[in-house]
Amino acid sequence: MKTASSPPRNGTIGGFDAQLVAAKNQKTYFKADSALLRELGERLVGKPYIALAELIKNAYDADATRCVINLTRRRIEVSDDGHGMTEKEFLDYWMTVGTRHKQHSEKSRTLGRRVTGSKGVGRLSAQFLAQRMQLLSTARGSRERLHAFVDWETAIDTGSLTEAEALYRLEPSDPTLYPLASTHGTVVILHDLKQTWDEEEIRELGRQIWMLNSPIYLFGSNRRRRGDPNDFRIVFKTDLPGVDEAFETQLTQALDNFQAIIRGKIEREGRNNVSTVSVEFEDEVFSETFACPDFLREADWEIRIYNLAGRQAGGVSVYDMREYFEKYGGVTVFDKGFRLPYYGAENDWLELEYDHSHRRNRSKLLPDHLHVARALNDLPTQGRIFGVVNVNTSRENQLAEARRKNAGEFLKIQVSRDRLVANKAFAALRDAVRQSIDYYATLKRRRVAETVEVVRPSERPESKLRRLRRLVDDAVATYPNDETMAAIEGELDDVDASLEKVRESDEASRIILGPLASAGMAALAIEHETRKEMQGVRSKLRKLLKIAKENDIPGLRETASELTEWVDRLEATRNIFLPMMDAEDRERIEPLECEGVARTVVANLRPLLGNVQVTFDMEEGLHFPAAAYSEWNAILQNVLLNAANATLDAKVPRIEISSEIYNRYGYLYVSDNGIGIGDNAEELFKPFARKSNISSERRELGMGGTGLGLTIVDMIADNRNCDVEFVDPGDSNWSTTFQMSWRVER
Repeated sequence: MKTASSPPRNGTIGGFDAQLVAAKNQKTYFKADSALLRELGERLVGKPYIALAELIKNAYDADATRCVINLTRRRIEVSDDGHGMTEKEFLDYWMTVGTRHKQHSEKSRTLGRRVTGSKGVGRLSAQFLAQRMQLLSTARGSRERLHAFVDWETAIDTGSLTEAEALYRLEPSDPTLYPLASTHGTVVILHDLKQTWDEEEIRELGRQIWMLNSPIYLFGSNRRRRGDPNDFRIVFKTDLPGVDEAFETQLTQALDNFQAIIRGKIEREGRNNVSTVSVEFEDEVFSETFACPDFLREADWEIRIYNLAGRQAGGVSVYDMREYFEKYGGVTVFDKGFRLPYYGAENDWLELEYDHSHRRNRSKLLPDHLHVARALNDLPTQGRIFGVVNVNTSRENQLAEARRKNAGEFLKIQVSRDRLVANKAFAALRDAVRQSIDYYATLKRRRVAETVEVVRPSERPESKLRRLRRLVDDAVATYPNDETMAAIEGELDDVDASLEKVRESDEASRIILGPLASAGMAALAIEHETRKEMQGVRSKLRKLLKIAKENDIPGLRETASELTEWVDRLEATRNIFLPMMDAEDRERIEPLECEGVARTVVANLRPLLGNVQVTFDMEEGLHFPAAAYSEWNAILQNVLLNAANATLDAKVPRIEISSEIYNRYGYLYVSDNGIGIGDNAEELFKPFARKSNISSERRELGMGGTGLGLTIVDMIADNRNCDVEFVDPGDSNWSTTFQMSWRVER
């Protein structure tokens, strides 16, 4: 009788575990051909600049602060001041191809950096780049240096990977070998290079590793705080002509792509303290002097503003730039050359993010003569600035008056050594730096407004066409058989036909706009009177509530409260008219930030949107073309109300507003999960065209319904050189997507 542990018979095979113990088995071992070293190098590395970048990343993962690359025609030397390797680490990790020790530790051992290597291909990179290699490494706290030698061709010729050898010895360490005269570190020397390096290869190397390079050294000779995880600088040396310049350019090109530089300085002027600020744009420099409290005697700063949207310099992706600024961005503070780690991207000490989230548009720190409308719309966020503030707390202590010193009211550092004490001197520093950023935002807003030109044609196109046709007629009469003249005449006929269509479109627009204008003026007048009446109603309700409370009449108090809530809801609903009531919103022509406009319109429409969930996925820094706020408000109101109507039958009605920049064009999308629009979507932009498949019991809940909404949208967009259309959502979560696009000027 066959048992469960018997070997398989009659073509049936049992389970793995059962068959494993069914009979006695023999052991064998995997073998690896030593040629696998070359194969893995070519497949996992593939490019010379990737291989060299891997060696630099190894230095970063070893908590180095400096990595020096020295390139000649026959040799590459990569040295760092990292923690180095012990003999055991060399044997257990470096001599094991594909070791996974980095996968088990996401952070570096000393500085807690996020490790950049995970495949264990550093030694494969060395094999890919050169025939032979030397490795010298001194571990932190050791007086011995490991010195290893690998001849890659000899190792590969052994045939078996387990027999491929490296030679090494232990010897006294030499502190002059590593960068910054460090007593620990690693040097990799590659001999007999396999590739020729040129400018393009070096530029590609720069693209691979630029994100590891700290930007702080660009701001002068500040000494770095010992143990700062963000302190990593790559130094490139070569005797090859033009190559070192190509590397440095690539490494810094992304950071040179700033929109403006803010420079500020606090100093004594007579008996008073002043803050002198300059803002440098590409084509113009502005400066201003502000009064400054005398709690603080000296400080200076430099802040660079970046645009992290669209194409970046040096071929760097915008996503990499954003990740870089998440790590290094913000405004940092140095005390006598030492970085105070509390300040930077993770701490909003200047309250930039706070004011963004609260939609502040007027500075509390600038004098009245510098204010412009919506100035703080251009306030940069933490994620697109990099700046350094220099102070000297020792000197502030020396310069402080006796009474302030006794009261502790001078700039000083906390016992933790990571931040400044939050006193009046610190407040003066914070306000001065923030004031300079507000000054930039004001100048930016003013410059944007001044560049807007409203151009009106001095001559109608039909008149120009008639003059041009007369000239062509004369030329045709003179040269009756000239084919070029005949072709020009044909082109003029086409232009004339196109103008006729434009005239027809304009006439249709006037037919619509005439009644709309009359209705609009009447609506605004009614709205004005209604608001006055509502104020009177509120006053009477307050009196009723007072009477009910004094005479203890619960029924009257309850009814008056319900009426007050109704008036609140009614007033919130009428907020959709606010852009038409404000003269500035109707008449001021300026580029407005897409996200700010969209969020404001949604907030005003909220009473009409009911339970529709509205989410945002907006491109930071994208602006609409120059126009009045009321124009974009009208477009978004119509599109959003159409989308809300379409979702009446949806179980969970949702709308998403998103935007992006692609190929020098800005795109705004409004997507919904409603009933969809089917074919011939372009017909919906024609006057009085309507399409509604909403169930009859839900249709009464919808808004609008005149059939003019999308016609108005098309007219306004066309007037501002924007294109509107319905496009394929490209996502099964959405049934309809409205798109508006325009050219983005750089």
